[in-house]
Amino acid sequence: MTKSPAAWLAPGLFVLALALLARILLASFGAAVRDVTSDDGYYLHYMQAVQQGGLAAFPRLFDQWNATTAAWIYPPPSRIGFIVVSALWANPFGASLDSLQHLSFASHLALCVVNYAFARRHFGEPKAFFIGISIAFSALLMGLSRLALTDSFNALCMTTTVWLFLGLLRDPSRFRNGIAFMASLAFMVLVKELSVLLVVPFLAFVLYERFARRVPHDLVRFALWFAIPGVVTAAVFVLAAGSVPTLVETMTIVLKSPSTNDYALHFGAGPWFRPIVDYLLFSPVPTLLAIGWFAVTVVRLRAGAYDRTSAFFVFLTALLVLLFSFFTKNIRYAVVFELPIRVFAVLAISELVGNVSARRAMLLVGAVVVYLCWLDWTTFDLFWVHGHLYDPVTAFLAMYRKLLPLQAK
Repeated sequence: MTKSPAAWLAPGLFVLALALLARILLASFGAAVRDVTSDDGYYLHYMQAVQQGGLAAFPRLFDQWNATTAAWIYPPPSRIGFIVVSALWANPFGASLDSLQHLSFASHLALCVVNYAFARRHFGEPKAFFIGISIAFSALLMGLSRLALTDSFNALCMTTTVWLFLGLLRDPSRFRNGIAFMASLAFMVLVKELSVLLVVPFLAFVLYERFARRVPHDLVRFALWFAIPGVVTAAVFVLAAGSVPTLVETMTIVLKSPSTNDYALHFGAGPWFRPIVDYLLFSPVPTLLAIGWFAVTVVRLRAGAYDRTSAFFVFLTALLVLLFSFFTKNIRYAVVFELPIRVFAVLAISELVGNVSARRAMLLVGAVVVYLCWLDWTTFDLFWVHGHLYDPVTAFLAMYRKLLPLQAK
């Protein structure tokens, strides 16, 4: 059946928004901080080593990192998924910091498309369009998309896994849904170890629906969907490290090194709510709207009203805030929060518009979302372009917002 021209309006506008976004980001590349002596340099080294030596280079990288105490404050070679993708990316585009920056840029554009596509399935138009452009113009994600780091690629993998899990909940009987989720979950953990924390809210929500909502989930099937990726990733980690003792040594260092890292101790400590503070400094209005919708969802759940997607994002947000409180606190590690924040913000704006005609509601919500995108754009310009931000820790964000005296970084 041929779609009407009106059906192509939102996708067409989304493409135009992405084109504008791409132009803004590419024009800002010159202001992006690059430091070959920091995390960038380690990712570049890994990229070059695997491009030249293939997968056989990994055991040597593990041994070198484990044996070099000074390297323990920098990324380990256990980011296998990202390193392999970066090495493949290097084949056509070269192994350089420029290439890593463009990989982050491409990852952000892919993230925008993925979120828009999945939002259409769950919310339809025009909400999907509003969610899509809100995430696309996130000040945090825009800034990270120009750095030679893993964060943009990690955000893509984590949000894709979240959406696939929601699809699995909606239709767990479809075999391909389970395969897609398992593949995404396994690869996500191989990209960054800390992303395994997503499994906790996933499992918690399945148990909540099974026992509190009486949804007839097959718990054995769900257990397999989590266990199989776990076995696969464990095997890949061991093969890459060369042996179980080497892998255990690497993971032990990864967990213990923040306690001996002066930078992490000074800039990565703080209370459990520090990610919330950072998001308020980056995108205050969407974050406040999201907090409001979080509260509305909880109240409605207590009253018996149930919206699966909102309830799931409540579980995801609450449990990840709790889990992240046990680790070094940096908003770069919490980029997955962008998804529930933007979804909740759009839902809250739609609710606040009230009972008006569909066309008027669409225009009002659209106007607010576009205004919020403009605010994020100005924040991006303040922090990342004029401020040359590299690591978005709370102290720097507060200085740029003039909440603290501006000092040399």
